[in-house]
Amino acid sequence: MHISLRQLRAFIAAVETGGFTRAAHRLHLTQSAVSMVIRQLEAEVGLPLFNREGKRITPTEMGLQLVPIAKRMLDDLDRIAISAADVRQLQRGSLRFSAPSLLACTLIPPALAAFSARHPQVSVQIMDTALEDIPAAVSRGAVEFGIGPDRPCDPGVERRFFRKVAIQFVCSSAHPSARKRSIRWSDTQDDPWICYPSTFEKDIREALWRHGRTQRMEDATVVEHLPTALALVGQGLGVTTAPDYARALRRDLKLSFIPLVEPAIERAFYIYQRNGHPLSPAARGFLDELM
Repeated sequence: MHISLRQLRAFIAAVETGGFTRAAHRLHLTQSAVSMVIRQLEAEVGLPLFNREGKRITPTEMGLQLVPIAKRMLDDLDRIAISAADVRQLQRGSLRFSAPSLLACTLIPPALAAFSARHPQVSVQIMDTALEDIPAAVSRGAVEFGIGPDRPCDPGVERRFFRKVAIQFVCSSAHPSARKRSIRWSDTQDDPWICYPSTFEKDIREALWRHGRTQRMEDATVVEHLPTALALVGQGLGVTTAPDYARALRRDLKLSFIPLVEPAIERAFYIYQRNGHPLSPAARGFLDELM
């Protein structure tokens, strides 16, 4: 059975107006078009839906049984249309994404605050996680998209460029270099170093050794997470490097972020999403705010 929306609308209009001509006026169709559509619906049902007495029509027993069913179907479809319009206009919906923990607490909040102020009905779920977990979270559908550096991902996940992230030298605000506009790697060779695992780790080690590092990296203070390293730097226990978006923490931790040169080190960050899955209006709106 193939019953169309057009047939149901014509049927209800004919029932409510009591005639095909008046139904045609309501639907902005010709009377013959409405009659044809009703005949098509009767052919699908296999029974007459109207008693025809000249220009006057009344529903048959089958027609009376169909009325509440047809109205319910049309109401459901109208609700779907209204819900879809609300989602398109960001009157409702959800925003689900993953990001590295530090990026999630520095770069994300200002953009999310601006987005939520304009679209308060959109719910938000952030999976702040390790770098390696971002493509996997996208792949299994736990989030709609993810933001992070270059990481292996399965063929079902695609990525596009988000932004370049530069590595910066970080010292306490009381450090002799704190007011420099830039700093060379060779100028950092005698500072006690605080290390942590990162996507930049190999490049940082090479840059330090290449420029005459006298302190062995094995003698450096080692921590597991960048926020811990930054907190120690703020207390004057050493220096470190951090991605530029960590600058948001500089005031609270009493830090100075200084661009590193000779060489400058940077990495591309990407937006990960599933192949063949267009981003929702909420996701597109938030990324427009973020970028």
